[in-house]
Amino acid sequence: MQKKSIASIELAALVHELQFIVNGRISQIYHQSNKELLLQLHASGKGKQLLKIIPGKLISLTTKKETQLRPTGFCMQLRKYINNAFVRKIEQKDSERIVVFELEKEKKYYLIIELFSKGNIILTDDKYIIITSIDRQIWKDRVVKPHEKYIFPAKGVNWKTITEKELSGIITKSDKKNIATTLATELGFGGLYAEEVCTLSNVDKNILPNEIGKEHIKQIYMSINKILKKIEKPQGHIYDEQITPFLLEGKEPKKVMKTYNEAIDTLNPFLTISPYEQKIGAVTRMVRNQEEAIVNLTEKIALNKQKGELIYEKYTPLQKLLDIVKELRKVKDWKDVEKELKKEKKIAKVDLKNKKVLIEL
Repeated sequence: MQKKSIASIELAALVHELQFIVNGRISQIYHQSNKELLLQLHASGKGKQLLKIIPGKLISLTTKKETQLRPTGFCMQLRKYINNAFVRKIEQKDSERIVVFELEKEKKYYLIIELFSKGNIILTDDKYIIITSIDRQIWKDRVVKPHEKYIFPAKGVNWKTITEKELSGIITKSDKKNIATTLATELGFGGLYAEEVCTLSNVDKNILPNEIGKEHIKQIYMSINKILKKIEKPQGHIYDEQITPFLLEGKEPKKVMKTYNEAIDTLNPFLTISPYEQKIGAVTRMVRNQEEAIVNLTEKIALNKQKGELIYEKYTPLQKLLDIVKELRKVKDWKDVEKELKKEKKIAKVDLKNKKVLIEL
């Protein structure tokens, strides 16, 4: 099973589980491609920990460490600035899919993990001036590149701190096709957890938002707070197509793990390929492309050889036709040449625009 991206609720659960790393130290950093950054940390009382970061997808603890190839330039820069740094704080930015690590070495740094869209990993100084990032990005309202000030994306609704009055305003003004879509998009729950809120609230997920009464809005608000409490003590619930940090109402998981991190790491929901397998795959694709090119060239050679033999066989009549065209061009324009050539049986077409003559052999 693969998990395309992580929901805001899931990220909140993961960040909650990562709090034991606070005051731990980064002992090594690994990175071979844009797909995965691995931080090796030493946490007090817990020993060595591996933190996997996949931009745009996931951040979680792991027990798996691929064989390392030569580190990237980005990795070398991270090692320069934050190797041996202490983790002083790990926070989710409001309810956005962004995690901020506050790090301390000789100076303070921020390592910012963006898990939305294509994702990014950005290192800044204590004033949020960007030192380095995996990708340079230019958005309508912000620029992500060295020496620019890092600006967080525009805020959405923070479901963690929303009041019942604010929730009521969003729902009653929503023009979405149903309440589940409103919760999924305007509150940022995503489809799965929007439906879970509806189930917990005993609200029909297909009802129009402006048809929901005050009592149901109150139930939805209470359900959101229930979920907040659940992710304070998350576990890994494994279903056929989902991995959730708490039990889904009315659904039986295949397996329950002690932590959400463990569940994700055990199932390996993200397709990860070792650096060596990546190289083998690249070489295999290159060989396959070259073999296809050889086949295509061989076919072209055979076809052109056949054409050449046919031209050689018909050389005398072809030369005669070419001589006729040359003579006509001396005294006539191309339109007149076309009329004259149409009298010849072997002339199939005269292309006046490109000044070409098609001959049947």
